[in-house]
Amino acid sequence: MIAYNHEEYIRQAIESILRQDVDFPIELVIGDDCSPDGTAAICEEIAAGDPRVRLLSRERNLGVMPNFTRTLLACTGEYVAVCEGDDYWTDPHKLRKQVQFLDAHPDYAGATHQSMIITNNVAVRVFKENVPPTLTMMDMIGGRLFHTASVMFRKPVLSLFIESPLVLSCDRLLNICISFAGKVHYSNERMCAYRLHDGGMSSNASVEQMKLDLNCISYLKRVSPVFPKYRYMSYVYATIGLCKAARFEQKIYYLSLYFLYSFSHFPGNLAFIGSRLARAARAQLLGS
Repeated sequence: MIAYNHEEYIRQAIESILRQDVDFPIELVIGDDCSPDGTAAICEEIAAGDPRVRLLSRERNLGVMPNFTRTLLACTGEYVAVCEGDDYWTDPHKLRKQVQFLDAHPDYAGATHQSMIITNNVAVRVFKENVPPTLTMMDMIGGRLFHTASVMFRKPVLSLFIESPLVLSCDRLLNICISFAGKVHYSNERMCAYRLHDGGMSSNASVEQMKLDLNCISYLKRVSPVFPKYRYMSYVYATIGLCKAARFEQKIYYLSLYFLYSFSHFPGNLAFIGSRLARAARAQLLGS
């Protein structure tokens, strides 16, 4: 669990993990990135009463990916699951179900599941519909099919993840690394909650921060020569062009790059563009 300014949410996040009904030992490793609010105090209070909780040192602010990396590397278990400090798990058997699946299917490197999106403590919709039960690398290129709080993977995946250059979307990078190591199982069971709020990273990222996601492309291509470099570039450019903080001229520039590079996966790019336009039209109608 990584956390930053999650005072309002982190107690629920931690307790949802400690309430897991399992027949194997678990540990909760928390990397608070020097939150200026009361996040650390809540973590310390809970850790004092439960030896399963281990807090990492917090001398200085590291940033998202360095903090995420050090927290993952501090985990000692055979499997690693992720839950950020503003999300939480809703099924007390989540860990048991995912471990049982991975134990029984050694050709799978990870397991994920359906999530509920929460806004103002109200469930508004599921994260994604019609996700196939088995996911591969190509499924990780583009919009997320599952939320980070649903992910469990085999620890050796970290050897791929830690060698990558700095990015902003380190969870997407992790998903790609998992897919390099094997197939990823998807369950449609709703076992976690993704909390949408104004303090989330996705709501506040700048253009310069989002451009960091281009840093990993050469590395991923070296690890897997079949990695679709230009398709991934087109997706990253699209996310930058749609960034809330982007100026109008930046939006035009990066969306133009997206359109250009999207022809690396023609004609699938046309279906993607059509779906985006349809979504924008629906949002406009709902707004009016």
